[in-house]
Amino acid sequence: MRKGIWLVVVASLLLSGCSLSLRKSGIEIITYPAAKVMINGKDAGQTPYKNNSLDSGEVNIKLSTNGMDWERRVHLESGANTVINWEFGKTVEESGGYILYFESTGDKNKAGMLISSNPDRTAIAIDDEIKGYSPIRLDDIGEGDKKLTVSGPGFKSISSFVKFVNGYQLVIKADLAKEAEVVVPAETTTAAESSASAELVTNLVTIKSTETGWLRVHSEPSNSAVEVAKVKPAERHPLMKEIDGWYLINMGSGTSGWISAKYAEKS
Repeated sequence: MRKGIWLVVVASLLLSGCSLSLRKSGIEIITYPAAKVMINGKDAGQTPYKNNSLDSGEVNIKLSTNGMDWERRVHLESGANTVINWEFGKTVEESGGYILYFESTGDKNKAGMLISSNPDRTAIAIDDEIKGYSPIRLDDIGEGDKKLTVSGPGFKSISSFVKFVNGYQLVIKADLAKEAEVVVPAETTTAAESSASAELVTNLVTIKSTETGWLRVHSEPSNSAVEVAKVKPAERHPLMKEIDGWYLINMGSGTSGWISAKYAEKS
């Protein structure tokens, strides 16, 4: 994967210039690297691909590149654009992306959002403020351009700028790619390095006192990264990794995240 966060501007998912009786559906597909596009078994061209004259309903989309395939049944809403953004990694687990589209709600005073993800329980943030964990539905988050972020420990986060519109619910289906593991060849690992690695795995960190009574746990080693949890002073957690003043801690139940090293002490 090229980046941990993809910033894709989805300026407008609603189509214009069509009469109500003849309204079509649109689809926009962005991939890295470029991929062959098949729609309902027919060759449609290469990505980046855009078509605003499709019939609404369910269609089968297949993307192929470098011996790897992505295939899904995708919903096309009348008068709206469906966006697919997918990045092929070296493996299926290291590949990820999302599908998003609008659904009409009939409530012209509210703009809503429905998010599901793989894996479940990923953090959902709007303009960097955590709103909850997937799957989640929000009936009224306000109209206008907003930054949407989906993130989880051990996975590459996804971030998009989208326009929320009253009368519609934005539906997002996200697949987060696993962070690629860095494998060190056995022949280049010295006995001293192996010993240090073993010691790091068995280390624990104790959370120090804070002014707030809790410490933020981030999805990445950065204060600007999305908050995935909070830990309290005196709590002890296994230390998984240490980098540039940050500790990656294991909070149990398969959950991990990054804390600032200045607020924790190794033991």
